[in-house]
Amino acid sequence: MNKIIYFVVILVILAACGGNQKKTDTQQNSVKYETYHNVRYNYTVEYPDFLIPQGEAPNQDGQKFISEDKKIKLLVYYEYKIDFNSDGEHLPIGEAYKEALNSKDEVLDKKLESNHYVIKYKVDNMLHTDYAILDDYRYFNICFEYPEEEKEMMESIIERVIESFKVEDLDVSNASDEDVEDIFLTILKSFLNDCYWEQNFNSLLRDNDKTLAKYIDPKMDIRRYHAPGTISILASREEDFGFNSYSDFESKPERNDKVIIEYLLEDNHPCDAIFDQNNIIYYQYLQKLSDVVVDNETFETAPVDLAYANADIVAVYTPNEYGNPRGFYFVNTPEGWKLAFVDDSLCGA
Repeated sequence: MNKIIYFVVILVILAACGGNQKKTDTQQNSVKYETYHNVRYNYTVEYPDFLIPQGEAPNQDGQKFISEDKKIKLLVYYEYKIDFNSDGEHLPIGEAYKEALNSKDEVLDKKLESNHYVIKYKVDNMLHTDYAILDDYRYFNICFEYPEEEKEMMESIIERVIESFKVEDLDVSNASDEDVEDIFLTILKSFLNDCYWEQNFNSLLRDNDKTLAKYIDPKMDIRRYHAPGTISILASREEDFGFNSYSDFESKPERNDKVIIEYLLEDNHPCDAIFDQNNIIYYQYLQKLSDVVVDNETFETAPVDLAYANADIVAVYTPNEYGNPRGFYFVNTPEGWKLAFVDDSLCGA
């Protein structure tokens, strides 16, 4: 009799386990997926149809999805991570992973790859899975929160959602003003780190340095405004950019931990801006480039020709060795923002 009872108990347990497995399989197979497309940052991701979209965030970087009983949540969003220890460069994937890991208490699993990381952790009775992918300078996050009892079902859902994520290159021609500005500021910070801080830009320009070359469009090359007298002249590479024996090939701006990159309104002149010990760098959108004198006797001027008609132009103003602004003019080309002009003729420089 005892053997019969034991056998029956075993059958009940196996039936229960089989029933639970069948229930889980049925739940997973019954899940259907919808697709969310973020227009601003041009990425798409699938989400299970039992999660209800909550509407995009005010800045349109992503969206939250919540189950009807509020127990399961999914958050997808774009994030711009800055490395404040490197003067504004984007944060490397390894550093971003460390920061994310340090903010979690009960970590259950973790994995770091060359362009993404996954961290699984627990808060009270809720499980979390955070996935982040680095695409160029952009971070995209997929974050799940769900009850521990839903772990088995959620594992396949999480895998499906992560595998579905796709991001396309931003079409700058159709991008919003905010997107264009974000991209420019990223390029600017990279340029400052490569070609400005602790560097003598004149030397890089004169020597056709490879580091500077990646910021120059071969179709435009680069030209330099200079004023040997009262007239501003635009010199090309063939004219040695107008450099002479008095040109500075030694000064190197020191990197400052408190540098501020500040927007300058279009109707403000850079000569009226305050440059304080390299603490502030200004940028300003230009409607057009300054005309240049083509006849020294009549002072006749002419517009500056530009390889890309109607392209956006942004001027960046940094202090020279005399505290006057020096202009770096970037043009938005089909290959991205490129440095096209240097202006050493501002404010009687």
